[in-house]
Amino acid sequence: MTLTDDDKLAAQAAYAAATRAGDVDAVAAATEPDAVVWHNYDDAVVTAEQSARTLRWLHRTMPDVAWHDVAVLLTPEGFVWQAVVTGTAPGGPVRAHTCVVVRLSSSGKVQRTDEYLDPAALAAIAGTPVRS
Repeated sequence: MTLTDDDKLAAQAAYAAATRAGDVDAVAAATEPDAVVWHNYDDAVVTAEQSARTLRWLHRTMPDVAWHDVAVLLTPEGFVWQAVVTGTAPGGPVRAHTCVVVRLSSSGKVQRTDEYLDPAALAAIAGTPVRS
């Protein structure tokens, strides 16, 4: 199946809404079971479940976390989502520019996410242990 631009936009909207809500079940529904997430800051590839644990932790650590859209750009394989993440962490306010490059499967689900951010912008949450 070839994905249309409308399919890609719908996938991005579902992924973004689930991320904003911290709804790991909705993220899982929008993601292939074998999906992976790569991080620029540690060059690590993690599973979708590991990424879900981080999302839960982020919402617990910064209950007012929010993603402010900067841009959504469609690509032949999926989309690029640029946003600014804000919130109040135990160490103070957070404002981090992020960019994710998402590749979708032929069924329109997230297959791979390449996540780009500056870890220095997250210093206020550094040292807070990630727990499920």
